Amino acid sequence: MLNNRQRDDFEDRVDDSIHQNELRKQDARKLTCELSPAGNIAAVSQVRPVELPTNVPLTVAEWRDRKLAEPDFLCGNWLTTTSRVLVTAATGLGKTNFAIALGQTVSRGAGFLHWHGRRPANVLYIDGEMSARLLRARLIDEAARHGDDPEYFYALSHEDVPAFSPLNTAEGQDAIEQLIAEIGSVDLIIFDNIMCLIAGDQKETLPWQQTLPWALSLTQRGIGQIWIHHTGHDETRGYGDKAREWQMDTVIHLETAKRDDTDVSFTLQFRKARERTPTIRFDFQEVKIALVNDRWEHELSSARRPGRLAPRVQKALEALTTVLAGDRASMLPGNRRAAHRDDWAAECNARRLIDLKRNANSARTLMNTFRRELVVANRIACEEDLQWLL
Repeated sequence: MLNNRQRDDFEDRVDDSIHQNELRKQDARKLTCELSPAGNIAAVSQVRPVELPTNVPLTVAEWRDRKLAEPDFLCGNWLTTTSRVLVTAATGLGKTNFAIALGQTVSRGAGFLHWHGRRPANVLYIDGEMSARLLRARLIDEAARHGDDPEYFYALSHEDVPAFSPLNTAEGQDAIEQLIAEIGSVDLIIFDNIMCLIAGDQKETLPWQQTLPWALSLTQRGIGQIWIHHTGHDETRGYGDKAREWQMDTVIHLETAKRDDTDVSFTLQFRKARERTPTIRFDFQEVKIALVNDRWEHELSSARRPGRLAPRVQKALEALTTVLAGDRASMLPGNRRAAHRDDWAAECNARRLIDLKRNANSARTLMNTFRRELVVANRIACEEDLQWLL
């Protein structure tokens, strides 16, 4: 039996538990949101039941037969029109210079650093921190490195928008939607940066939760995103709530790499890379980047020629080189010649490295081995059925 004091303590704990549970329910209602047709956030008082559409693919066979659009790449094998990328770096490291350079290069369809070029794309850069004067200078400096102004690159300064609204509000999102409509179409938006463009305590989940439905709606419309973010006192990670990384396809971190000949020098690391596979791992390796004498330089972390290849793999590389030198090669952006997997296999078969007629399964396994070993050695890069020399 409980005495009066124990009973009072027990009832107080029960009351406190009920109160805390009610607070959690209120928080859940605050965080529960739905996306309106315009892409804005509208709070709802309760979670609505979800009804699955009919014929949703579930089995492996159904997924195998499912027809999905191929990725629309914008830069190398890591950036597409559906990518959501988070770039974190300490203040003053050069992330804005890097973001502007990447954006202008992508808009031209040109290669940047060790990433090969794709197609010209409409790129929108949104600045929430710099003065218009400084933004103008950086835009012009980067254009001068290419020799002309990029036709498909657009930059918005927060100073040019009276009462600029944060992007975790309907007003802020509507303003960007109007700008997208004015441009006509946008393939990539670079947001610089989260601390300046999204209001609220960045150590909490709510500011990003208010932004996420709109970010997802951009993805659904084929608009890639790069979100620039500061670090805090701990310069090894982005400041605040880590939940913002959960819905990102790629997380890139920039770390200081001091050089005497420049103030813009850092190491780029891929902390998260959903698109990375063994055949395209070259694009996701660590790289040192610097802006020296008004020119972007880079140094890959792994050597381009790490040791000797096995004799049979070397012969497979020679077979690939032969295909690339012939009429069967395809042309990629940046004047890169690429060979189809079947043409490469045919040349390997002619050199008796594989036997396509007598043992097709073994031949397929050997070709996969040749491909993997050459990618690991940074001799070739691959994309689907195409491969080219590095």
